[in-house]
Amino acid sequence: MKRTHFKKFFIASTAACCFFCMSENTKAQRFIDGAHSVTVEQFNGKNGNWLTTKNPDQLQKAGGLSGATLWGVKEDETGFYRYYSPKEVKGKEIRGAFGDARFVIRVPRDWNGKLVVSAPGGNASEMSNDLLFSDYVLEKGYAYASTDKGTFGGDNALVSKDDSLAEWHMRFRQLTKAAQSYLSEHYKSKLIAPQAEGAGKLVSLKHPIPTYAVGYSNGGYVVRYALEHDNEKNPLFDGGVDMAGVLWRANEPNLITSYTQIVQHAGDALYGEGKKKEKAIEGMYEAGLPSGTENYWFYSDQHKWFNTLNRYRDELDPTAKKTIPWQQYTNYDQFGLRNRSNDYIFNSYHFDKRPDYVKKTVKEIENTGEIKAPLITVFGTWDAVLFPDIHAYPYENLVKNSGNDDYRLYMIEKGAHSDALVRSEYDIQKDRQPLAPYVHQSFDLVVEWVENGQKPPRSKKIATPQNRLKVESIQTGKEIEPY
Repeated sequence: MKRTHFKKFFIASTAACCFFCMSENTKAQRFIDGAHSVTVEQFNGKNGNWLTTKNPDQLQKAGGLSGATLWGVKEDETGFYRYYSPKEVKGKEIRGAFGDARFVIRVPRDWNGKLVVSAPGGNASEMSNDLLFSDYVLEKGYAYASTDKGTFGGDNALVSKDDSLAEWHMRFRQLTKAAQSYLSEHYKSKLIAPQAEGAGKLVSLKHPIPTYAVGYSNGGYVVRYALEHDNEKNPLFDGGVDMAGVLWRANEPNLITSYTQIVQHAGDALYGEGKKKEKAIEGMYEAGLPSGTENYWFYSDQHKWFNTLNRYRDELDPTAKKTIPWQQYTNYDQFGLRNRSNDYIFNSYHFDKRPDYVKKTVKEIENTGEIKAPLITVFGTWDAVLFPDIHAYPYENLVKNSGNDDYRLYMIEKGAHSDALVRSEYDIQKDRQPLAPYVHQSFDLVVEWVENGQKPPRSKKIATPQNRLKVESIQTGKEIEPY
C-alpha cells in the first residue's frame, strides 16, 4: 500500500473508531439528562477485565481492601474470604456527573431487569460501596448505580455553599431517575413484563424497572429519607436496606447533641483519673455510647467524634460561636495523637438553646419514619460512631408511630459501625461481628418481601454465633457461612 493511501486509510479508520467511541458516549449522555463528562466502558472479561472487584483495577477504584479486616483463613475460604468472593461478571459501566455529584451505573450482560441504587457512608466516593453492595447485586443480575452525593472530599465536604444534606437527596433521586431512563431506553428487550411472576407486579408504564435503595451510614440516612419522601402514586423505589443509618431530628437527640456531650467528656474519660474519670465515663454513656464499646473509644475519639461534630454543626448551625476552619477539624501531634487544643469550643455549646432557625434548618432534612416501601435496617449493638439509642431504636419508634408495619430492625450483637475493626487490635476478645453478611441477607429478605410477599422475621437482636467464623441466619437463627 502506498504511503498516501495508507495515510488516508489510517485517518479514515481512526475517525471511524473515534466516531464509534463518541457515539457510544454521546448516546449515553443523551439519555442521562443533565449529566456531563459521561464515559462508557465495556467489561468483557478478557485479561481479568471484569465489572466486579474481581478485576484489580475495579478493586483499586473502590479503595482496595482498606475498609475491611481480612479475618478468617484464605485457603479455607472462611470468614471474610467466604463472603467477599466477587464473581466474573461481564457488562457495561457508565460514569459521569450531575454538577459536582459523580455517579456510576453498571449493567451486567445478563441483566435481570431490576436496579439497585446506592449511597455511600461519610463523604465517600461513588465507588466506596462496591465491596458491600455492587459485587453482591451484580452477580445476581441487578443493574447497579451509585452517587457520591455531591460532597466527596473528606473534612472539607459540606464546606462549600453548594454542598448540603438536601443535595444528597436530590442527587440520589436524580441518579435513580437517570438510571431507570437509561435502562428503559437501551435494554427494552430485557425489561420485566407486567404480568411476569414476582417482580412483574411492581412494573407499570411509569415504573418499568423494580428498584431497591441501599446505603451505609450517611447513605443509610439517604435511603430512609428517599423511602419517606417517595411518591406513592408514582414511586421510584420498591424497597430498601439501610446499614447503620444516621437519624436526624430537630427536637430530639441527634448527632450534634450526642457528639457535643461526647467531646465534652472524652478527654477525661480516656485520660483522666479518679472521680473525674468516673464522672466523664458516666457522661459518655448518658450521651448514648453503648456499654461494651470501651475498647473502641480511643479509635472513635481519634478519627470520628470531633471532626464529624464540627462538620455537621458548621453545616446546620453556621452562626454558632467558636467555629474553626475545616483544616483544623483534626490535627495530630508528633506522637500521632489527635491534638485536643480545640475541644474547648464545645464546652459551652448547647444545641437545644440555639435560636429557632437552627432547629428549623434541621427540621427541613429530618427523618419522619413515614416510609412508603418496605425497609430493613441493620445496626450493630456496639456502634461507637452512631449510637443505637440515638439512631436505631428511635427510628424504629418513628416508623411504628406512623402506623407502618413494613419495617424491620435487626440489631447485630457485638456488631459495630465499620467492619474494618473486626479481629483488629481493638477487637480484644475477637468476638466482634461483621455487618456485611447480615446486610446481604437483609437484601435477599427485602426482595422476597416486596416481590413474593414473604414477610421477614420480626425485628430482633441477632446473637453472636459460637463459631466465630460463621454468622447467624436472620431467617432460621441457625449458624451459617457468611455470604
